[in-house]
Amino acid sequence: MKKKFVAILLAVVAGGFGAHKFYLRQPELGISYIALFIWLGRFAGMPLTAFLGWYDAYKLLTMDNAEFDRRYNSYFFRDRFGRRLEKSKERTINRGGRYIMIDDESPKSTRNYPTVMNFKKRKEAENLKQSGIKKFKDFDTKGAIADFNLALETSPDDFAIHFNIACAYSLEEKAKEAFTHLDLAVANGFKAYEKILNHEALAYIRVLSVFEGFKKNQFRLNEQLKMQLQNSLQEEQVKQEEQFVLANKVPIELIKDK
Repeated sequence: MKKKFVAILLAVVAGGFGAHKFYLRQPELGISYIALFIWLGRFAGMPLTAFLGWYDAYKLLTMDNAEFDRRYNSYFFRDRFGRRLEKSKERTINRGGRYIMIDDESPKSTRNYPTVMNFKKRKEAENLKQSGIKKFKDFDTKGAIADFNLALETSPDDFAIHFNIACAYSLEEKAKEAFTHLDLAVANGFKAYEKILNHEALAYIRVLSVFEGFKKNQFRLNEQLKMQLQNSLQEEQVKQEEQFVLANKVPIELIKDK
């Protein structure tokens, strides 16, 4: 799996020679950087192409981790010239358990040995995931949930989909479903815990009393937390029903006879 900080370091230190492009499996661009280095030469003792490397480092630094993984660690990765990875490389990546949607140390990697059927399923799941993300950004959370659920039918161990659908459920204020899918995301290798703590879409579940215990348990649900969540939701439902009754209660006016 390609590491973001390694790519940034290479871009800063040896970006003028395209080292980061070679690292990110873009050898054609790496060669072009070397050609530019030879052609443009130096300015004030520094390769002019170093500025390109620093610019690439800045772009990588500001790039979301999920976007970096989608571009450079996904099975569906294509280089900037539109070419897919060779099958031999795909097999090597798979044997190392290094598909982006599977944790490096996950024993499930053996279930994803490349086959035509697996490739088609992953492509279908990826398309549904991207469709769900688009709907999510367009504030169509219900449509996003529908697409994410369809994607999970094809790729149930995809932690990115579990995280995304948890965000959508949180916006719909469906706490049980949101916690369940966050639990499944972590169970399948999701480790970007800071996103759970900071993502705006998860603000609703973070204010619930059960969240603190969920956090202390490494963002996993256990029987005690499930029971606490159930009780919390029941109390919330009773509260909402009482508020509804009070809001719709018609005051009785006494008419005084003259």
